[in-house]
Amino acid sequence: MAGIFTGGYPISRSAPKCAATGRDFAPGEPIVAALVEAPGSDELQRQDFAVDAWTQGARPAGRLFASWRATHQPAESKRKLLLGDDELLDLFEQLAEAVEPRQIAFRYVLALLLVRRRILIYEGAADLSSGPVIRVRIKRPGGAAANVDEPILDVADPKLDDQTIAGVIEQLGEVVGA
Repeated sequence: MAGIFTGGYPISRSAPKCAATGRDFAPGEPIVAALVEAPGSDELQRQDFAVDAWTQGARPAGRLFASWRATHQPAESKRKLLLGDDELLDLFEQLAEAVEPRQIAFRYVLALLLVRRRILIYEGAADLSSGPVIRVRIKRPGGAAANVDEPILDVADPKLDDQTIAGVIEQLGEVVGA
């Protein structure tokens, strides 16, 4: 499992144009960002789409790894975070049904990052018939009482070694500006 992330994640900031239409994005415009597995490679490429193009069925060429909603930030923007907390949580939730080892490992490390950012609350670990999991709950505004109503989510533990986790967190930090 440690070799899953050996290639790194060379993912850039938001592109200035829609991948489907070629139209320039306006600063602050809502977009759909997609991570795509490059044909014949283990590398992930980011492609950005205007929401209306995505809604009308535009999709990236190549195999879709994940997608999330974001806001276009021009390259000259001083914003440090490439992905905000809401976008990371959206990506985490989207990967809930992941079955591929890379996606499962990516979701696990993303969960660790969201716990670190205090977006997810760590509720412990368990050994289920499907394998080991960490248990988390989405933190909602309003104090502890508001969080009790949130369901506990099981995140598959892909049993990455500490060195691999550290490397993935570093790579993920470069992607999201953590």
